[in-house]
Amino acid sequence: MLQSIGNNNLIERNNNMKREKFLHEQQRFSIRKYSFGAASVLLGASLVFAGQALADEHHEVATTSDATLRATSDSDALTAADIFSGVATNGVTSSEKASETSTTSQTASETATSEATSEVSASQTADKASETAVAPSAVTNRSNLAEKDANLDVSSMVRAAVNTSLVSAPTATTDSDLPSQGTYVYKERTEIKNQPKVSAKAEFYVNPGDSVFYDQVVTADGYQWISYKSYSGVRRYAPVKPVAAGSGSGNSGSGDGKPSNGAQVTTGALNIPATGTFYFTRDTDIKKEPKADLKPTFVFSKGDHVIYDKVLTADNHQWISYLGYDYVRYYADVATLTPAKAETPTVKPTETNQAKPETTGAEKLPASGTYNVTRSLNVKNEPKASAETLYTLEKGYKVNYDKVLTADNHQWISYISYSGTRRYVDIATLKTTESKPQENRVSGDLTISNQTSNGFDVVVTNVSGGGKTVQEVRVPIWSDKNGQDDLTWYHADKQSDGSYKVHVDKASHKGDAGTYSVHLYYMLDGKRTYITETTATVPESQVAGKLTITNQTSNGFDVVVTDVSGGGKTVQEVRVPIWSDKNGQDDLTWYHADKQSDGSYKVHVDKASHKGDAGTYAVHLYYMLDGKRTYITETTATVPETQVTGKLTITNQTSNGFDVVVTNVSGGGKAVQEVRVPIWSDKDGQDDLTWYHADKQSDGSYKVHVDKASHKGDAGTYAVHLYYMLDGKRTYITETTATVPESQVAGELTITNQTSNGFDVVVTNVSGGGKTVQEVRVPIWSDKNGQDDLTWYHADKQSDGSYKVHVDKASHKGDAGTYAVHLYYMLDGKRTYITETTATVPQSNESHVRGELTNNGSYYSVRGKYDDIIIVNKKHGLSKDYNPGENPTAKAAFVRLRDDMINQGLNVGRSYSGFRSYDYQKTLYDNYVSRDGQAAADRYSARPGYSEHQTGLVFDLTDKSGNLLEDSRASQWLKDNAHNYGFIVRFQAGKEASTGYMPEAWHIRYVGKEAKDIHDSGLSLEEYFGIEGGDYATSSKPAESKPATTGAINLPATGTYTFTGRASIKAEAKVSSPELAYYDKGMSVNYDKVLTADGHQWLSYVTASGARRYVDIATVKATETKPEAKPVAKPVDQPSLPESGTYTFTSRASIKAEAKVSSPELAYYDKGMTVNYDKVLTADGHQWLSYVTASGARRYVDIATVKATETKPEVKPVAKPADQPSLPATGTYTFTGRASIKAEAKVSSPELAYYDKGMSVNYDKVLTADGHQWLSYMTASGARRYVDIATVKATETKPEAKPVAKPADKPSLPESGTYTFTGRASIKAEAKVSSPELAYYDKGMSVNYDKVLTADGHQWLSYVTTSGARRYVDIAAAKAEASQPTAKPNLPESGRYTFTGRASIKAEAKVSSPELAYYDKGMTVNYDKVLTADGHTWLSYMTASGARRYVDIA
Repeated sequence: MLQSIGNNNLIERNNNMKREKFLHEQQRFSIRKYSFGAASVLLGASLVFAGQALADEHHEVATTSDATLRATSDSDALTAADIFSGVATNGVTSSEKASETSTTSQTASETATSEATSEVSASQTADKASETAVAPSAVTNRSNLAEKDANLDVSSMVRAAVNTSLVSAPTATTDSDLPSQGTYVYKERTEIKNQPKVSAKAEFYVNPGDSVFYDQVVTADGYQWISYKSYSGVRRYAPVKPVAAGSGSGNSGSGDGKPSNGAQVTTGALNIPATGTFYFTRDTDIKKEPKADLKPTFVFSKGDHVIYDKVLTADNHQWISYLGYDYVRYYADVATLTPAKAETPTVKPTETNQAKPETTGAEKLPASGTYNVTRSLNVKNEPKASAETLYTLEKGYKVNYDKVLTADNHQWISYISYSGTRRYVDIATLKTTESKPQENRVSGDLTISNQTSNGFDVVVTNVSGGGKTVQEVRVPIWSDKNGQDDLTWYHADKQSDGSYKVHVDKASHKGDAGTYSVHLYYMLDGKRTYITETTATVPESQVAGKLTITNQTSNGFDVVVTDVSGGGKTVQEVRVPIWSDKNGQDDLTWYHADKQSDGSYKVHVDKASHKGDAGTYAVHLYYMLDGKRTYITETTATVPETQVTGKLTITNQTSNGFDVVVTNVSGGGKAVQEVRVPIWSDKDGQDDLTWYHADKQSDGSYKVHVDKASHKGDAGTYAVHLYYMLDGKRTYITETTATVPESQVAGELTITNQTSNGFDVVVTNVSGGGKTVQEVRVPIWSDKNGQDDLTWYHADKQSDGSYKVHVDKASHKGDAGTYAVHLYYMLDGKRTYITETTATVPQSNESHVRGELTNNGSYYSVRGKYDDIIIVNKKHGLSKDYNPGENPTAKAAFVRLRDDMINQGLNVGRSYSGFRSYDYQKTLYDNYVSRDGQAAADRYSARPGYSEHQTGLVFDLTDKSGNLLEDSRASQWLKDNAHNYGFIVRFQAGKEASTGYMPEAWHIRYVGKEAKDIHDSGLSLEEYFGIEGGDYATSSKPAESKPATTGAINLPATGTYTFTGRASIKAEAKVSSPELAYYDKGMSVNYDKVLTADGHQWLSYVTASGARRYVDIATVKATETKPEAKPVAKPVDQPSLPESGTYTFTSRASIKAEAKVSSPELAYYDKGMTVNYDKVLTADGHQWLSYVTASGARRYVDIATVKATETKPEVKPVAKPADQPSLPATGTYTFTGRASIKAEAKVSSPELAYYDKGMSVNYDKVLTADGHQWLSYMTASGARRYVDIATVKATETKPEAKPVAKPADKPSLPESGTYTFTGRASIKAEAKVSSPELAYYDKGMSVNYDKVLTADGHQWLSYVTTSGARRYVDIAAAKAEASQPTAKPNLPESGRYTFTGRASIKAEAKVSSPELAYYDKGMTVNYDKVLTADGHTWLSYMTASGARRYVDIA
């Protein structure tokens, strides 16, 4: 039967070709009327709606059915796609397409049958696995369909149309009612759905004879349904019989689904419903626009019918309209309303079938959601009005979108399609661009595009009739062969961007290749007017094809054929012969390549079809051209050998256990029946060995969770092995280790929200060290009257695992000041102390009147509703020495604000400008004045002492490029939201009169809780508090800080001190020591010492971290002494300079970090360059200018040598050995002068840093080296440092004459080879004794060398490292160790060991193992093993990271 259909289709194709020739001459298009059998309709549906699959879950089908389709006549192969839309590509008639489709249908049928049958036999395959069996020729628009399915809810009308035409309702059956469950055998091809609704989408089809086990019978929507659950967990429904007869509706006739009696009228409007089925009573043109003079896309014949969703009147005709399966809207001309005139209609044709957005302005939409389409909308790949329209959404669709945006004066919604492409839907025009009147001239440009061997496109742009209406754009075109015998006058179609377009197919020009003449004419005032011309080229077509191999795995590969061309001939079939390179061509298979939606062809090759061969495959390409098999090209593919693989990864290692993840699982061609993971701790052998079964995850990996409770609670290292079950045998794959750290009792206290009313306590990192924390308790009391207000708080657990307590001072007798906060856990029923801290409740000062300014010597402030607010503007300055740094609370709030802006996609960078010192602001301001003048600078930059940045409460935001933030969206966000973080935008537009500064969108000021009130008021800070602002007052100066007191305060030796003003916290009791933090007025401290030092009185206390701190509370008045008058030597060449200003250099001058001649030069100024300086000083016999860099570093420039009174140089005797300090072996040393810190005890070693006079160091070694005495210590990072403290004078001796080493001393070595070291030997980058040691070889280690050389009086081996660097090893200097190993110490098996000398730490108990680090004399280690290995005694211990280490002690 199928062969008969194929023959009939060949006959039909010939008939159609003849008919096409006839129709072409008459410029008519038609298709034959066909009758359809059930099988052909179903086949067509499967091809048209390519998202459907032939089978769903294969386990559901109990028996394999004969899927061969039998047509009732040769016309049965016409697909349902032609019934619905009659779409013929590029003008090819539907009848011709129908004949081609019948051949495709046959192929698809055979393919679907074979694939479905083979797939049924496979067990537990994925849901809808056979979707790929659909014939590619029927799915050219599959990508668009799939894409739309992702986001569009197709209207019920369209769904009804699909169901009505593709699925005949099951006929009534005489079967008795079905049992509630059982096996059902299908009697006809049946749709399977996810809902018991006729309108629901068909997920796939089953064929007559297939069977299924069902567990429910449902009556719904006029049908009886059987229902079952698929392997994928989805419930399925199949209609088995109607329970009530239903009549048709929505047709153009009387509602019985048939056309009404009487001829179709063509001279007046038809009385038809708004939607329904229309039966054609005559041949009817189908067009893409409702235009009478438009060339039809194809023709429906008398008796054909279509389901339509619109009736409209346009161009004096009545039209019905429907959406084709390709999502293109089509129009059928069903009636002429008035007789058509011969001349060109005066009605201006619509520009295009694209939907035009309305110009009503932006719709108010949520940021994401579902959009109901109420009119035709264009879908594009870019949010541009000029972008190509991919397709149009009609009224009734729903779109799930995730973005709303404005672009190109349009409002768009956007979503991601199934193909992963972002789409944009034009929903509104926001602003109509006002077009400029064009010049009054006739114009037009011709552009040729898409030139291929089949034709080309002509695009007409810049169309202007010079003030006249362009009634029509016409383009006459002919080839340069045989004159103008193929001349065709084309009507150009207007496009959405205002251009006009013509597509030229060379088939309409006798198939001519070569040059074509293209002219342009306009119809102006009814006359045809020549405009311009050009030429186009149609190249000769070539036979072509390209083979690409993809998806090469150990199971097979895919072959993709692209650039398919028959060189002017029809490619009837694409065939791909393939064979492996084993045993000749014994596995040769000729594959039929399936055409894909993108025009390519594809073949999938499974090595099982080629005797399971791995290795190289030959892949050739042939076309069937004119019935002959024609060779095109060839390539090769590779099927790699399969390997047994698996990878172990340890994750989530905690004190309770860990997870094991197994990836890259492969049985090397064998099925992995099970993944097993044996695990045991390294304690007591394998007494806790457990074989775990790994569970497969959704991503194909396998996972095991290990709880240490299942392993006797052991902490430490765990062995983790991996095995597969292959062919019933347990097979070892790989192994690794995991670590379960010892659990510790831990907890951390944090004080937050400290106000004058109380504070919050937050407890984090809560751990009972392996025990259950039954309760978290926090005892709290104030420092007044002992513990009379002690309260034990129960801490409440929070959602993030922390615990929290709120403390109200009202529960503590209203006490302000310091509170003690301790932390206890209930462990095993016992209260266990964990840690402690303190909190502060500041005094609330209600005496300030809101709006009244006060000054504390450092700054002005005003009492707000909640806190004191610092006021800084041009009328109210700051003390020069007020230097608080960034306020931590403000900084934390700023970071949250900035990060939230970044996370919301605003143009905000991470860099910012925060605190600025007085000196730094002065440098900035002076630079601005130098550049722009003082008047201009004062509008945007504060004078030193008047900048809010000096408070540490202000931050300037930047954009992603690092520029100050001026982005409009980000600026608006700040205005609307900054107050939610405690900030105000300080300088806003319209407020310059009160603030004194021009608007700055980036400048935000932290004011705390009152920010919302200030924001809501719409006032500036000055207006809100009624404070004077505006420009600088002529007499206003920054407030100067005054000393707190000038005499010692009478205090007890220990106690609590409340500060009466700001007091600096320092690491040393020295005025010159840097300020670490400070106490403010009203704050208090618990101290344990009172001392006098450096002319000041100090309080001292120990911090929670154990560091001692000093607080300067008073200046001690000393007995008055006259300073000694020292004459300053005034050199004649010293310039007389003002204290600050701009200096122009007359020659090169060095820039240094210190005002010392010996300080290294960082950079320099050249002659003619200038600098803004703020200090002039004399130091080290030179005059210096000083300034602060933009980064805040102070720099010094040497401008002159100071001429001192002439003195004879003092003759200094060389230091005698008596100068060498007599020091204990370890201790603390205070320096009497500057001393260099070095990495080696060598004078030539570079200086890393230095100690200055008065500084001290804790040292653990005193040594003499390189003629100097050195102190040595270990840094916090474990590096050893050396400090040069004295020159050692050696006893004068004559240099000993050392004989040159005789050749006998040099080892006799071959030029290259392997050398084993007999002692320690240094590795260097140069063959020089003075070259630094990079590493070393120890006794017993060996090296492969390629050179032996003598240099610098030593013999060297040389080799090249893996990184390509050459290294040198000094072997003549390497002396063999003659000493015998010391006797093994008598040590317990575990304990604490104190080292008596340097000892190497290694990863293995081997002398040759590299040294990782070392212990020095006096250091200690906790060890858990003592062992003897490699002739040495070793101590062994586990590091915090779980690695075992060995220390060589004897």
